[in-house]
Amino acid sequence: MPISAAIVFYLWLSKQESPFSLGTISAWISLFLFTLTLIAALSRLTKRLVAPKPLSLTAPDTRRERLAAWSLLLGFGVAVSLFEFVAVYLLSGADLSFWSSFRELYYRSDVAHYMGIAKDWYVQAGDERFRLVFLPLYSLATRALTWNGDYFLGAFITAQLFSLACLPAAYELFRLEGDRRHAMACARLLFLLPGAAFLRTPMSESLFLLLTMLAVYAARRQRFLLAGLLTALSAFTRSLGILLLGLVFVEMLFAFRDAQRRDVRAALRLLPKYAGCLLLSCCGTLAYLIINWQVSGSPFTFLTYQRENWTQQLGWFFNTAAYQTDYALYYYQVGDMEALLSLSLPNLICCFGALGLLCADRKRMRISYLLWALTYFALSVGATWLLSGPRYLAMLFPLAPVLYRTANTPLREVALDAVLLLSQTVYLLMLALDMCVY
Repeated sequence: MPISAAIVFYLWLSKQESPFSLGTISAWISLFLFTLTLIAALSRLTKRLVAPKPLSLTAPDTRRERLAAWSLLLGFGVAVSLFEFVAVYLLSGADLSFWSSFRELYYRSDVAHYMGIAKDWYVQAGDERFRLVFLPLYSLATRALTWNGDYFLGAFITAQLFSLACLPAAYELFRLEGDRRHAMACARLLFLLPGAAFLRTPMSESLFLLLTMLAVYAARRQRFLLAGLLTALSAFTRSLGILLLGLVFVEMLFAFRDAQRRDVRAALRLLPKYAGCLLLSCCGTLAYLIINWQVSGSPFTFLTYQRENWTQQLGWFFNTAAYQTDYALYYYQVGDMEALLSLSLPNLICCFGALGLLCADRKRMRISYLLWALTYFALSVGATWLLSGPRYLAMLFPLAPVLYRTANTPLREVALDAVLLLSQTVYLLMLALDMCVY
């Protein structure tokens, strides 16, 4: 696989004007970090196919301890959300009441598309036909929580509920790897990633992250039927949810290997069940393709709409690093500080930051997490015109434990929390001000 990557990169490099421009150097660095991490992941997987031992040596939480942890995290989530909403409202200078401002300040990016699907479903004509590229589960949840025809209010409430639900879900997932302090800190850090500001906006990120973590938790507990169902729901929320299929498969390999050591025949009887769970995981994507076929006559019309209306196709993640660097230099040279500060720099910082953290933790991170994160990174960042890097990469839940281990002292942890909260608030403010944040 590294050899194939080298060939692809060589062919890409041969088409560039200079092999040592800043954009090309960014591509070199991106490919190097990715390849180094991938080699480590594949090496660990092939050398010994066993599940890593959990880092936690403490006893499981009692019901009281779990409820206390959940309550603290939910209180933290409410406090962060209120702080951001008030800060953005005051800093944006909106000449509206506090509640009325939400419709003006947060009706940005893809919000209108989700509202349209919730209200009118998918249509075949006009600009509204492009809604087909957005998957329907979040909009269906919005419709269920909408009354009096106020779909924005329904979507806003839905986003807040799913956003807050991510905190206890993250706690339970990270608790598998460490003690209560570790789990609470990781859940908090995940909630504070810059792109996680979109968890509180009326779009599908909060539901997608919640379903992703629940699916991973179910797979870790070897409840593969539930993991398959949650993977299908995640894939019915965002197209990249189908990538959880690979993570669940690796966890199945771990479980099968352990069962095989105990009883070979019993392990073989698990294979049909595993196959059924993997097929169930594909149902969300299959349902979305059927919707495409019913609405437009082709199951892959969404790819055409992405290409024609958003200039989006699958590309190489290292090419993204190159053109984002080139655009950043261009915006700086022409004095377009808005595009530089709200578009190119956030994309570059989050892309290289996420890849750097994965590379730094490549020998410690759970193998299934690492392989999933690399695949997710390559496909989400490898768009031919990346606009929403911070939003996409905030879904990489394995980054939170890496940040926690990087902080490693209470004082640094507090400082990191403050920096992340500030950066997230600024990013949300730029969204509210209708800058180049998507």
